[in-house]
Amino acid sequence: MVEVVFSESAGGSLGFAAINNKHMGGVSTAIIADEQDSLPNQEKIEKIIREQEEKERINWESAVPLNIKQRDILCFPLALSFGNIDEGGIGKQREEALNRLFSIYPDEVKGASQEMIKSSEKNLIELISRAEKGEEIRVWTSDTPDEACGICWMIEQLKPVGFENLNITCVKLPDFHVMPDGTAAIYSSWGEVSPHQWGHLAKLGKKLPADYMYGLSLRWQKLQKENSVLRAVFNHQLVSVSENFYDDFIIKEIDAQEKEFMEAQVIGNVLGEYAFGIGDGLIALRIEEFIKNGMIETVTKADSGDVSYYRMLRKCY
Repeated sequence: MVEVVFSESAGGSLGFAAINNKHMGGVSTAIIADEQDSLPNQEKIEKIIREQEEKERINWESAVPLNIKQRDILCFPLALSFGNIDEGGIGKQREEALNRLFSIYPDEVKGASQEMIKSSEKNLIELISRAEKGEEIRVWTSDTPDEACGICWMIEQLKPVGFENLNITCVKLPDFHVMPDGTAAIYSSWGEVSPHQWGHLAKLGKKLPADYMYGLSLRWQKLQKENSVLRAVFNHQLVSVSENFYDDFIIKEIDAQEKEFMEAQVIGNVLGEYAFGIGDGLIALRIEEFIKNGMIETVTKADSGDVSYYRMLRKCY
């Protein structure tokens, strides 16, 4: 079976799930603070860590094996909700879109966009080849813009095979998931899912009928024709939106800051407060537009080797 995901974080988590089915020790994430947002004493911290380790152990012991191989995971981290999409396959426009999103990172990281394009091109060839042989495909998607775009794009690429000849199972990320330790987890994308939960969530998979795939293909063709700068999921519907779609929410977080503020703080607040399923790159690009428009100005520059938004900004209003 071929496993298709649309982000490197999802591919990494699924890959870890594929090679591990037992507790590895440690805690994946722990946010430790009391009601006043201050650190508790050492004894309380150790107690919290022990409790989290026990939950992690329970989750791993209850993990459902996926029985997949690392080589079967095909990742397409193409950020298809951003940039022009009117070309077929994976072309120059997609590379340009990724380059823009990665422009906020240090030079040594910017080259990663080219590697993503190369690996995606290779994976697409393999995906089509294996689909033509009748191999089953399982695609992991959600209402995150990139993943919602991803499944439509994938179906369009497989159209020459014939929808009636495709054997595709779709696993849609649920609104929430109760883990074996009793924790109710809310995810915005597959990249947030813990490795020990993929097997449980795989049970939600549904076979895609040919008519449904035809509808996804038509949806992508419509989006291509509109060719907006952005695509978003609105009322569970994937639609084209303007480039300023998220601006009100970004500005709201800027308004909550002092006259001078850290750009990274605003970006972190937007990512944490709103489950848009977008990345820091898109928010940083919009803030850059605010600077060009004179709404805010730069106070300091990021140090060499840092992400560009590690800087101080000042409101001009």
